[in-house]
Amino acid sequence: MKRICLRSAAILVMVTSLASCGPEVTHTSSLTTPSRGVDSMDVATWDFGDQPASYYDNQEQSKDQFAIVVATFTGGGHLSAANATLTTLKRQYLTLAPLLNVRERSRGSAITYGSYTGYDDEAAGKDMKMLRTVVSAQGMQLFEQVMLSKFKSPRARRELHPYDLWKVRREYPTVVPIYTLEVAVWGDFESGQLPQAQRRAAAERYASELRAKGFEAFFYHNDEADLSSVTVGLFSFKALDPETGFYSVEVEAMLSRFPHRLVNGQTVLQYFDPSNPSQGSTEQKPCLAEVPVD
Repeated sequence: MKRICLRSAAILVMVTSLASCGPEVTHTSSLTTPSRGVDSMDVATWDFGDQPASYYDNQEQSKDQFAIVVATFTGGGHLSAANATLTTLKRQYLTLAPLLNVRERSRGSAITYGSYTGYDDEAAGKDMKMLRTVVSAQGMQLFEQVMLSKFKSPRARRELHPYDLWKVRREYPTVVPIYTLEVAVWGDFESGQLPQAQRRAAAERYASELRAKGFEAFFYHNDEADLSSVTVGLFSFKALDPETGFYSVEVEAMLSRFPHRLVNGQTVLQYFDPSNPSQGSTEQKPCLAEVPVD
């Protein structure tokens, strides 16, 4: 996860683990991909990863699942349209039929092909190449785009907390980057004073407190790095000017509401020159961060 902090006119890019996200005002208008209707076949505009169809119900409930998305459907009647298309495909392309299935989710449906162990499954690569060569009766490429996608396990989807940052990525899986403002972080920092359960609980509690105050706050746990964070605000790529490194007006407005970044609930000093503290310091400010991509 990238965290981007400003120092004067420059920016400091640090690779860390983000711990959560959410805004006082969610800028969904700049993030939402326009609907293409139930006949959309453009997988690049679609949100994959919810509600597998009954074909997958007998799979292990705790494991992520991987399949190649070949068509997507949104809008009213998306499921019936997907099933109708699936029936036609199976009738016309008998060799593909056994591995074609429909996956339903809250905002639409997808037709998928196959089942794979992960992104590095060699069989998936071979199958995507094969699918790109399939042509229609008119001699046109049948599947304009194919994409190997990970489908969260049914158990993971059921247990996902409504304030978890991954809720944002599930809603906008293909929008990169999405920025958010990290306002607090909790970590043990090798002190032995903040065990994992306490760290996670502190972040979740703070996110809930911010929600109660009207902010759409989210938490994010990175147990590998022993960190939990809380962020506020969702911003598009316009949040950061690539030429000047300055934040957008919307980000600055959020910073005015959260002038300090908390570490384990306390403000911390950031020295202008860590090797020479006499040069002065300032309280650390929240940092713009990228919502992690699965």
